[in-house]
Amino acid sequence: MKKLLQLFSLAALALLPSTPFAAERITAAYTSIAAAYAPFWVAKDKGIFDKYNFDTRLIYMRGTVPTLAALANGELDFVQSGASPFIPYAARGGDVVLLGCLANKVIDYVLIAQPSITRIEQLRGKNIGISRVGDQTHHYVREILKRYGIGLKDVRLVQTGLQPERVAALRQGLTNASILNRPNNLPLEQEGYKRLLDIEDLKLPAGVRCLITTKKIIKAKPAMVDNFVMAWLESVRYILTQKRETKQVIAKYTLNNDDVHLEEAWNTLATQTEIPPYASVSQLQGQANMMAEDQPDLAKFDAKVMVDNSVIKRLEDSGWTKKLFR
Repeated sequence: MKKLLQLFSLAALALLPSTPFAAERITAAYTSIAAAYAPFWVAKDKGIFDKYNFDTRLIYMRGTVPTLAALANGELDFVQSGASPFIPYAARGGDVVLLGCLANKVIDYVLIAQPSITRIEQLRGKNIGISRVGDQTHHYVREILKRYGIGLKDVRLVQTGLQPERVAALRQGLTNASILNRPNNLPLEQEGYKRLLDIEDLKLPAGVRCLITTKKIIKAKPAMVDNFVMAWLESVRYILTQKRETKQVIAKYTLNNDDVHLEEAWNTLATQTEIPPYASVSQLQGQANMMAEDQPDLAKFDAKVMVDNSVIKRLEDSGWTKKLFR
């Protein structure tokens, strides 16, 4: 009788509808309205997060301070951002980890100026727009000027805010030049403003378009982290192979339907992506050393403390990455 009851119970269970595992809820943030952040947008809009069973809340966070606070408080699981804002935080013992970076030199930025300025040497004594003192636009402008024999004392840095504010400041004549992400420069160039430099030509060391989390999350949810990295990489693959659809997603999030601008945005992604996307410790160290010029507490910072390439390495060693990007 007991065996008969067991068989009946198994049969009854077999008739029940199968219940899928509940999707894992995560919160992921991007820190700029620029095409560089398309991997998160595409993963959200094209169902890639869904494929990996993530219920993803995707948010835009302006500024380093709120992003760091949200990461420290456990309100964020992942961030896509440049590494620069997180280096001082890591140097102070903050819990932050780069899981990978799609580029390991400064890219995307251009230095653009009023129509009357055609050479970087003409910026002496002029106003140059940056986001704020101490952030990556500050460091990048300083390095650009240094290559042309100009010190920060020879110019006036104006803290005009993020990309839209820097564009507005140029148009209003509040600044003579500014540093912008492509394709934000293109409307200005069409109006006669001059592109003085593509910053990738300087080969400045950096961690760019990085996937960021915390050691606490890696320890608590290693499988979730692995799956998120896979979703991130699958989104990058989609971007590289699905041009038209990717441009549509970029248009949605940037509120820009100009095809010239979208083409420029997609080309930047397609030509400036390193696969496998390891975070380079040496390049990150170079970036920290560059920042230490005006932040002396970074002089002894060891970049290894904020890099964990283990997930990227496992995926490469297993052949998964090669198969994905073949």
